Order: sequence, then structure tokens, then C-alpha cells
Amino acid sequence: AMECRLLPYALHKWSSFSSTYLPENILVDKPNDQSSRWSSESNYPPQYLILKLERPAIVQNITFGKYEKTHVCNLKKFKVFGGMNEENMTELLSSGLKNDYNKETFTLKHKIDEQMFPCRFIKIVPLLSWGPSFNFSIWYVELSGIDDPDIVQPCLNWYSKYREQEAIRLCLKHFRQHNYTEAFESLQKKTKIALE
Repeated sequence: AMECRLLPYALHKWSSFSSTYLPENILVDKPNDQSSRWSSESNYPPQYLILKLERPAIVQNITFGKYEKTHVCNLKKFKVFGGMNEENMTELLSSGLKNDYNKETFTLKHKIDEQMFPCRFIKIVPLLSWGPSFNFSIWYVELSGIDDPDIVQPCLNWYSKYREQEAIRLCLKHFRQHNYTEAFESLQKKTKIALE
């Protein structure tokens, strides 16, 4: 069965943090604790957090916990990216949080051409806080999805093949645009990949 469950993760990288508002704070949900949050040091882009999943998973949802009162540092606008490595990420969500105390859950893009794809890294990029000149705060983050290897492994195989074909397609396009006819024809013959 395709069981959606909580996906354990660790904090992998971050843009900055201010004083005691450490990135790790997003691992615990303490809505009544003012200091239980990550806060960026500034609101200059790019600010971000990169989470590393315990193992590759189909990440279906992200949930943001909040402080018990409205807060100027809540994210009015943010994006979420994901991928098997940090260098190569796909945009999974572009949205914003309401400035209230209710947890909010969002569905993340987790399919390409009807096919589920796995992520190992999730990157959260704050773009705007409710108080326009304030730093960004994230209080709590939960990821859920499928990490059963029997389901994830075939998706992983499909995804790396898909990624390879996309790369070849880009090369073919480049060769065609620059009239490298020989290179174009030989690559196309070898890979049997056609450009639309």
C-alpha cells in the first residue's frame, strides 16, 4: 500500500541564522515558545534552509507549524525545491502562509509525466515576511510522503533515466542550434532520442 508517513530529516545547510534562532529549532513544534524557531540574519536573498532526508522519498506534503500568535516574521511568500542532490533541484511549491497560529499543510509537486519522482534534499526559500522589513522565521517543518524502498527504488531508476534523457535532449538542441550536424546525427542515432 502507498502509505504516506512522516519523513525524518536533518538540517543540512542554511544561508544564515540570528543569535539563538538555530536552524535545528524547526525540528520541534513548540507553538508557545517565542524562541523555538529559525530566524535568518537578514532578509537579503538568497535566504534558505536545506533539509536532508534520512533516505530518498517521494515527498508529498510539507507542513509548517507556527507561533501561538500572529508574527511579523511569518512567511508571507516562500518557495520549496527538491531533488536527489543540492545542485539540481526542481520547484515543488510556490505559496505563502497565513499570519495566524494554525498549522498549514501544502501538497508538493511529486510527479513528472504522471510518474512519481524521489527527493533526498528539500530546500525552503523564504521570499517575503509579513512585516516587510523583518527577517524570516520558520517555527516548525514536517515532511510526509513515501519512503518504502520497494516503491521509491523503481521511481529512482525511472528518474535517473529521465534526467539523462533530458540532458541528452539539451545537447541535441544545442548541436542543432549551432549546426553541428555530424554530432547531432551521431548522438541521435546512438540514443534514439528525438526532438519534438
